[in-house]
Amino acid sequence: MRLRRAYLAMHRVAQAHFAQFDVTADQFVLLSLLSEEDGITQSELGERMASDGNTVTAMLKLLEKRDYVRRVRCKEDGRARRVHLTGAGRRLATKLSRSSETLRSSIENAVTLKERQAFHQSLNQIVDVVAPQDHKDQKAG
Repeated sequence: MRLRRAYLAMHRVAQAHFAQFDVTADQFVLLSLLSEEDGITQSELGERMASDGNTVTAMLKLLEKRDYVRRVRCKEDGRARRVHLTGAGRRLATKLSRSSETLRSSIENAVTLKERQAFHQSLNQIVDVVAPQDHKDQKAG
């Protein structure tokens, strides 16, 4: 329950912050991931976001309608779609990242580096127990 409480508190603050840019916290995560690695498949994006395919597809359709992303058929696998940021999407991702630096820093600095590393390890161990195959796939990717 403490983990849920912390997550919900961070999510509420993030939602309020990103609302001023007419995006959600989850859309910020999606745009941030694409700014780190443009052109990944929708399924890879869902795995990295720890989100289901239907949710990712709905977000992408909305962001595509707003001209922030574009989806193209994968040349290697015609069933898959690769997702790319448009120029407007890249500018928005940069603006969102800059605007949230203080928020992200305050969350990160709430614990020491050593505590953060131990916390990350603990979270990975929980995932290994609850969803071992999913976590192995994410570690490999």
